[in-house]
Amino acid sequence: MKNPTLVKRYVEGLAAALHSPAEFDAVSGELAAFASLLRDNDELHSSLLRPFLNPAKKARIIRTILESQNVDPKTSRFVLLLLQHRRLEILPSVLAGLPNAWRDCRGLPSFEVRSVVALDAGQRAALESELEHLEKRPVHCEYGIDPALVGGLTVRQGNCVYDVSLKGQLERLKDTISER
Repeated sequence: MKNPTLVKRYVEGLAAALHSPAEFDAVSGELAAFASLLRDNDELHSSLLRPFLNPAKKARIIRTILESQNVDPKTSRFVLLLLQHRRLEILPSVLAGLPNAWRDCRGLPSFEVRSVVALDAGQRAALESELEHLEKRPVHCEYGIDPALVGGLTVRQGNCVYDVSLKGQLERLKDTISER
């Protein structure tokens, strides 16, 4: 990531401009398709990021591409804004942060859950129910596998980590023993 603060500003601005789940899905999908096109087409990528190419010509190229794909006007404005400020290279980072920023704008807390093995649907439902009870509102959980945990799971929300893993318990026991 080039500059996390800069990326965060663009992510939050875009997230605030998207007003419905359908609009979020459309714009984020179109931006992902454009980013994929840039990543997969070396000639286009180098042309748009080359500092010596006339900015007006770059804008015409982008408008032609986006018009051919019939994208949402917000998608076009955002890509052209990145181009205008010479920040097109941060588009992948913006896309990576957009889902969490959009949920944050809507007041939907996000949790990152890691376990040794994949949780089944019942376990996920029970965990989400407990988190919704604690938060007193709907939550969003992203699940992943972390074999280093040995057993149990960790739940992260922002900088706060709830560690109920065997690895975490062993580390706390080690700290307790070493303090004596």
